[in-house]
Amino acid sequence: MDLLKVVAIGVTATIAIIILKPIKPEVSLLLGIGAAILISLMVADDLFEVIYSFYSIAEATAIDKSIFNNILKIIGIGYLTEFANNICVDSDSKSVGAKIVFAGKIAIMVLALPIIKSLVGIIVEILP
Repeated sequence: MDLLKVVAIGVTATIAIIILKPIKPEVSLLLGIGAAILISLMVADDLFEVIYSFYSIAEATAIDKSIFNNILKIIGIGYLTEFANNICVDSDSKSVGAKIVFAGKIAIMVLALPIIKSLVGIIVEILP
């Protein structure tokens, strides 16, 4: 990932959106979504490197791989809900974005429950 390219695309898209929004709001919205997708694709390789590192850590330790899977899912849900929320906010649909964030938080809590149960079990075993 070249951060300079990401910043250049983001700033250029923002300037174009500001110029186009009063004239063609639907085009400015599509431009914003397109820029967001393009930037996401540009950082995808780095994301896969992070995911690979997580799986390498899981293989090197005796920690259950399902815990690492849940952690990666939690991270993914966080990024995805933020991305969707920002699109909704840009589209003047803040209430829909807020509901997406709420649903993401619930999904994160559901995925975190097994991890929390495992941690509590470990703490109970350690305590006298």
